[in-house]
Amino acid sequence: MRIITFLILLITPFNLSSQEIKRVDADRSIINYTGKHFLHKWSAENTNISGLVQLDDLSISNIGIVAKVSDFKSGNSNLDSNSLRVIEALKFPNIIFKSTSITNENGQTIIEGKIEFHGVEKEIYVLAEVIELEGYTKLTGEFNLNLTDYLIDRPSLLLRKIDDAISIKFDIFF
Repeated sequence: MRIITFLILLITPFNLSSQEIKRVDADRSIINYTGKHFLHKWSAENTNISGLVQLDDLSISNIGIVAKVSDFKSGNSNLDSNSLRVIEALKFPNIIFKSTSITNENGQTIIEGKIEFHGVEKEIYVLAEVIELEGYTKLTGEFNLNLTDYLIDRPSLLLRKIDDAISIKFDIFF
């Protein structure tokens, strides 16, 4: 409940006259990440996402998302436990995104915002697409994060560290 209250305060401006706030549909939404090492690549997904989307005249004007680090599952418990250790999930349990600007150009939604991960907050820029589906709206897109930008010491295997870039894909329904 504290997360929902936090998100409401995060994206609620002072004037709500023509605005609507919708919850992220946790049953449909998914965030997936993919990492690489020269020997293999892996991915994990999180289907337990919290968030709110603010609509202003049917256009997205603000979004706030919270994903628990421990909810990312790869299907390999050893990999998952190592990932939680490397990113210090007990110390930094959540990944929080909050938009600062959302614009639409040529059918693309351009989202600028801040992501807090591993105790570090960085600005990001994401190209997304908004798709209307059977009573739902889907926001889909992808972007990359560099682990070293978030002060994460990349683990190594056979004396070679995993790649710095992690690919993030999302399908957020509301």
